[in-house]
Amino acid sequence: MKRFLSILLISAVATVPNMALSTPILPSLLLSQQDKEENVTQKIQVAFPDFAVVSLKSGNRTTGNFIDLNNRSLIISFKGYTTGISLNEIKSIEFKDKVLIPADETVICQQSNNQCHQVIFTQNQEHKITVLENIPMTNLSLFQGAKTALLTLPKPSEDEETENINDLSNENINIINSLEIDESGQLITITLIPTQRK
Repeated sequence: MKRFLSILLISAVATVPNMALSTPILPSLLLSQQDKEENVTQKIQVAFPDFAVVSLKSGNRTTGNFIDLNNRSLIISFKGYTTGISLNEIKSIEFKDKVLIPADETVICQQSNNQCHQVIFTQNQEHKITVLENIPMTNLSLFQGAKTALLTLPKPSEDEETENINDLSNENINIINSLEIDESGQLITITLIPTQRK
């Protein structure tokens, strides 16, 4: 019996290297997952105008120059004083005044220079407005001190209306007109005005 088992074991070891091995599954899964991720999301560049009008959930309003926005708070300055307002306290933010327009999607604007020119931002009837609802606040990547940011958008499903989303691209700059923040402070509704990079 021992002899039979040892012969069986030796024949199994001897024949395995001659067998064709199947292609590993993991790399192809990773590739398909990367392709899927690229198809599911889209990144667009957005610009924040200089002045913010903040409506609080308490019913009060405050204004100031836009400094920074992250997933916890909005930072504005007024008459030399800087203040942070928790997103949980904010109902909506409307942006006005001047806005920095980057020359292309590779530029992040902090101040006016040869790559970022400043224009007066006034909403008029000619502007086509795009409204994006229920976007996670974490999808907005704003570098500290910058006036432009990247916004990651989920690709809409076939059931959703795609006309507005399809109009958004990095060929234009998308100016943030307003933000509405949900009760949790984690989801936002963004009103964008796509404008040419002139």
